[in-house]
Amino acid sequence: MQQQQMKTVYFIRHGVARHNVPDPNTGQMPNLHDERYTDPSLIQEGEMQACELGAKLRQMGLVSDVMPGRSAAMDTGCNTKQPIDLVVCSPLTRCIQTASHIFPNFSSICCHGGVREAFGMHYPDRRSPLSHITAKFPHLIYHHPSLSSEDDIDWQPHIRETRDDVVRRIDNFLAWLTQQPQQSIGIVSHGVWIECALLKYCPQVLEFGKKRVYNCDVYTAHLAYDGNKLVLNNVEQIA
Repeated sequence: MQQQQMKTVYFIRHGVARHNVPDPNTGQMPNLHDERYTDPSLIQEGEMQACELGAKLRQMGLVSDVMPGRSAAMDTGCNTKQPIDLVVCSPLTRCIQTASHIFPNFSSICCHGGVREAFGMHYPDRRSPLSHITAKFPHLIYHHPSLSSEDDIDWQPHIRETRDDVVRRIDNFLAWLTQQPQQSIGIVSHGVWIECALLKYCPQVLEFGKKRVYNCDVYTAHLAYDGNKLVLNNVEQIA
Protein backbone atom coordinates (compact mmCIF):
# COMPACT_ATOMS: atom_id res chain seq x y z
CA MET A 1 0.00 0.00 0.00
CA GLN A 2 1.32 3.46 -0.83
CA GLN A 3 2.56 5.75 1.91
CA GLN A 4 -0.22 8.02 3.13
CA GLN A 5 0.22 11.46 4.64
CA MET A 6 0.20 11.41 8.43
CA LYS A 7 -3.09 12.36 10.08
CA THR A 8 -3.87 13.62 13.55
CA VAL A 9 -6.69 11.71 15.20
CA TYR A 10 -8.59 12.40 18.41
CA PHE A 11 -10.24 9.43 20.13
CA ILE A 12 -13.18 10.74 22.19
CA ARG A 13 -15.34 8.62 24.44
CA HIS A 14 -19.03 9.59 24.69
CA GLY A 15 -20.46 11.35 27.74
CA VAL A 16 -22.26 9.62 30.60
CA ALA A 17 -25.34 7.76 29.36
CA ARG A 18 -28.28 6.18 31.17
CA HIS A 19 -26.66 2.74 31.40
CA ASN A 20 -23.43 4.15 32.93
CA VAL A 21 -25.00 5.16 36.25
CA PRO A 22 -26.87 3.31 39.03
CA ASP A 23 -30.65 3.14 38.99
CA PRO A 24 -31.88 6.05 41.17
CA ASN A 25 -34.53 3.85 42.79
CA THR A 26 -32.52 0.69 43.53
CA GLY A 27 -28.96 1.99 43.58
CA GLN A 28 -27.98 -0.96 41.38
CA MET A 29 -26.12 -0.69 38.09
CA PRO A 30 -28.39 -1.37 35.12
CA ASN A 31 -28.80 -4.89 33.81
CA LEU A 32 -27.22 -4.70 30.36
CA HIS A 33 -29.36 -7.66 29.27
CA ASP A 34 -32.53 -5.62 29.88
CA GLU A 35 -34.15 -4.54 26.61
CA ARG A 36 -35.29 -1.28 28.24
CA TYR A 37 -31.69 -0.05 27.99
CA THR A 38 -31.53 -0.39 24.21
CA ASP A 39 -29.38 2.40 22.71
CA PRO A 40 -29.66 4.74 25.72
CA SER A 41 -29.30 8.51 25.51
CA LEU A 42 -26.96 10.73 27.44
CA ILE A 43 -28.15 11.87 30.83
CA GLN A 44 -27.94 15.55 31.74
CA GLU A 45 -24.48 15.06 33.21
CA GLY A 46 -23.31 13.53 29.94
CA GLU A 47 -24.68 16.42 27.90
CA MET A 48 -22.89 18.88 30.19
CA GLN A 49 -19.67 16.87 29.86
CA ALA A 50 -19.85 17.03 26.08
CA CYS A 51 -20.58 20.77 26.02
CA GLU A 52 -17.72 21.46 28.43
CA LEU A 53 -15.38 19.29 26.38
CA GLY A 54 -16.38 21.19 23.24
CA ALA A 55 -15.50 24.47 24.98
CA LYS A 56 -12.13 23.06 26.08
CA LEU A 57 -11.26 21.80 22.61
CA ARG A 58 -12.30 25.18 21.19
CA GLN A 59 -9.86 26.89 23.56
CA MET A 60 -7.17 24.47 22.36
CA GLY A 61 -7.83 25.46 18.76
CA LEU A 62 -9.28 22.09 17.79
CA VAL A 63 -12.92 23.08 17.35
CA SER A 64 -13.65 25.98 15.06
CA ASP A 65 -16.51 28.47 15.42
CA VAL A 66 -16.94 28.47 11.64
CA MET A 67 -17.86 25.73 9.22
CA PRO A 68 -15.03 23.26 8.53
CA GLY A 69 -12.97 24.18 5.49
CA ARG A 70 -13.56 27.94 5.77
CA SER A 71 -10.48 28.78 7.80
CA ALA A 72 -6.84 27.78 8.06
CA ALA A 73 -5.14 26.56 11.20
CA MET A 74 -6.03 28.50 14.31
CA ASP A 75 -3.39 30.40 16.28
CA THR A 76 -3.60 29.52 19.97
CA GLY A 77 -0.78 31.58 21.44
CA CYS A 78 2.59 29.95 20.77
CA ASN A 79 1.09 26.91 19.04
CA THR A 80 -0.75 26.57 15.74
CA LYS A 81 -3.10 23.62 15.53
CA GLN A 82 -5.18 22.29 12.71
CA PRO A 83 -8.87 22.38 13.70
CA ILE A 84 -10.69 19.07 13.39
CA ASP A 85 -12.14 18.96 9.88
CA LEU A 86 -13.76 15.51 9.92
CA VAL A 87 -15.91 14.04 12.69
CA VAL A 88 -16.68 10.32 12.64
CA CYS A 89 -18.98 8.84 15.25
CA SER A 90 -20.59 5.57 16.25
CA PRO A 91 -24.22 5.06 15.13
CA LEU A 92 -25.31 4.67 18.77
CA THR A 93 -27.32 7.57 20.17
CA ARG A 94 -24.95 8.49 23.00
CA CYS A 95 -22.09 9.03 20.57
CA ILE A 96 -24.17 11.00 18.08
CA GLN A 97 -25.36 13.28 20.90
CA THR A 98 -21.82 13.71 22.21
CA ALA A 99 -20.47 14.59 18.76
CA SER A 100 -23.32 17.03 18.18
CA HIS A 101 -22.62 18.86 21.44
CA ILE A 102 -18.85 19.01 20.93
CA PHE A 103 -19.03 20.03 17.25
CA PRO A 104 -22.20 22.15 16.95
CA ASN A 105 -21.03 23.90 13.77
CA PHE A 106 -20.58 20.74 11.73
CA SER A 107 -23.35 20.55 9.17
CA SER A 108 -22.57 16.88 8.58
CA ILE A 109 -21.05 14.24 10.85
CA CYS A 110 -20.00 10.90 9.40
CA CYS A 111 -21.70 7.99 11.15
CA HIS A 112 -19.59 4.86 10.71
CA GLY A 113 -20.42 1.36 11.94
CA GLY A 114 -16.74 0.56 12.28
CA VAL A 115 -16.43 2.67 15.44
CA ARG A 116 -19.44 1.30 17.30
CA GLU A 117 -19.04 -0.51 20.61
CA ALA A 118 -18.50 -4.26 20.82
CA PHE A 119 -21.93 -5.58 19.88
CA GLY A 120 -24.14 -8.48 20.89
CA MET A 121 -25.94 -9.52 24.10
CA HIS A 122 -25.76 -6.08 25.78
CA TYR A 123 -28.79 -4.00 24.83
CA PRO A 124 -27.09 -0.59 25.26
CA ASP A 125 -24.92 -1.57 22.28
CA ARG A 126 -27.87 -2.33 20.01
CA ARG A 127 -28.54 0.37 17.41
CA SER A 128 -31.94 2.03 17.15
CA PRO A 129 -33.89 1.61 13.89
CA LEU A 130 -32.29 3.67 11.14
CA SER A 131 -35.48 5.65 10.51
CA HIS A 132 -35.49 6.79 14.16
CA ILE A 133 -31.87 7.94 13.95
CA THR A 134 -32.27 9.80 10.65
CA ALA A 135 -35.41 11.57 11.90
CA LYS A 136 -33.73 12.68 15.13
CA PHE A 137 -30.32 13.49 13.63
CA PRO A 138 -30.83 14.64 10.01
CA HIS A 139 -27.29 16.11 9.80
CA LEU A 140 -25.60 12.69 9.73
CA ILE A 141 -23.87 11.06 6.78
CA TYR A 142 -23.92 7.26 6.91
CA HIS A 143 -20.91 5.27 5.78
CA HIS A 144 -20.88 1.52 6.36
CA PRO A 145 -22.81 -1.43 4.90
CA SER A 146 -24.41 -2.19 8.28
CA LEU A 147 -26.04 1.27 8.24
CA SER A 148 -27.99 0.56 5.08
CA SER A 149 -30.58 -1.57 6.90
CA GLU A 150 -33.44 -0.39 9.06
CA ASP A 151 -32.66 -2.77 11.92
CA ASP A 152 -29.34 -3.57 13.56
CA ILE A 153 -28.30 -6.67 11.61
CA ASP A 154 -24.99 -7.03 13.47
CA TRP A 155 -26.31 -7.20 17.03
CA GLN A 156 -27.40 -10.65 18.24
CA PRO A 157 -28.94 -11.47 21.65
CA HIS A 158 -26.83 -14.57 22.39
CA ILE A 159 -23.45 -13.80 20.77
CA ARG A 160 -21.06 -10.96 21.60
CA GLU A 161 -18.03 -9.76 19.69
CA THR A 162 -14.68 -10.74 21.12
CA ARG A 163 -11.85 -8.25 21.56
CA ASP A 164 -10.18 -9.79 18.51
CA ASP A 165 -13.35 -9.06 16.52
CA VAL A 166 -13.30 -5.44 17.69
CA VAL A 167 -9.60 -5.08 16.81
CA ARG A 168 -10.30 -6.30 13.27
CA ARG A 169 -12.98 -3.62 12.91
CA ILE A 170 -10.55 -1.03 14.27
CA ASP A 171 -7.88 -2.04 11.75
CA ASN A 172 -10.35 -1.81 8.87
CA PHE A 173 -11.63 1.54 10.06
CA LEU A 174 -8.17 3.07 10.50
CA ALA A 175 -7.17 1.82 7.04
CA TRP A 176 -10.29 3.53 5.64
CA LEU A 177 -9.42 6.68 7.57
CA THR A 178 -5.99 6.93 5.94
CA GLN A 179 -7.74 7.17 2.56
CA GLN A 180 -9.82 10.22 3.52
CA PRO A 181 -8.68 13.69 2.41
CA GLN A 182 -9.03 15.35 5.82
CA GLN A 183 -5.97 15.57 8.08
CA SER A 184 -7.41 16.31 11.53
CA ILE A 185 -10.10 13.86 12.59
CA GLY A 186 -12.30 13.49 15.66
CA ILE A 187 -13.54 9.95 16.40
CA VAL A 188 -16.40 9.76 18.89
CA SER A 189 -16.66 6.18 20.09
CA HIS A 190 -16.91 3.96 23.16
CA GLY A 191 -14.79 2.80 26.06
CA VAL A 192 -14.10 -0.78 24.92
CA TRP A 193 -13.48 0.31 21.31
CA ILE A 194 -10.98 3.02 22.28
CA GLU A 195 -9.26 0.76 24.81
CA CYS A 196 -8.88 -1.98 22.20
CA ALA A 197 -7.37 0.52 19.74
CA LEU A 198 -4.91 1.96 22.24
CA LEU A 199 -3.94 -1.41 23.71
CA LYS A 200 -3.09 -2.74 20.25
CA TYR A 201 -1.15 0.23 18.91
CA CYS A 202 0.24 1.93 22.02
CA PRO A 203 -0.47 -0.17 25.15
CA GLN A 204 1.86 1.87 27.34
CA VAL A 205 -0.54 4.84 27.25
CA LEU A 206 -3.06 2.72 29.18
CA GLU A 207 -0.35 1.21 31.37
CA PHE A 208 -0.79 -2.10 29.53
CA GLY A 209 -4.42 -2.45 30.61
CA LYS A 210 -4.28 -1.04 34.13
CA LYS A 211 -5.79 2.30 33.07
CA ARG A 212 -9.34 2.72 31.75
CA VAL A 213 -10.89 5.18 29.30
CA TYR A 214 -13.62 7.20 31.01
CA ASN A 215 -16.53 9.25 29.70
CA CYS A 216 -15.37 12.23 27.59
CA ASP A 217 -11.70 11.28 27.85
CA VAL A 218 -9.72 12.37 24.77
CA TYR A 219 -6.56 10.78 23.38
CA THR A 220 -4.68 12.22 20.43
CA ALA A 221 -2.30 10.38 18.11
CA HIS A 222 -0.59 10.59 14.75
CA LEU A 223 -1.88 7.95 12.33
CA ALA A 224 0.15 6.78 9.34
CA TYR A 225 1.37 3.77 7.39
CA ASP A 226 4.91 2.60 8.05
CA GLY A 227 5.44 0.48 4.98
CA ASN A 228 2.34 -1.72 4.97
CA LYS A 229 1.75 -1.38 8.70
CA LEU A 230 -0.61 1.03 10.45
CA VAL A 231 1.03 2.94 13.26
CA LEU A 232 -0.15 5.35 15.95
CA ASN A 233 2.62 7.61 17.25
CA ASN A 234 2.87 10.45 19.79
CA VAL A 235 -0.16 9.21 21.69
CA GLU A 236 -1.22 11.25 24.72
CA GLN A 237 -4.30 12.04 26.74
CA ILE A 238 -5.35 15.68 26.40
CA ALA A 239 -8.69 15.69 28.25
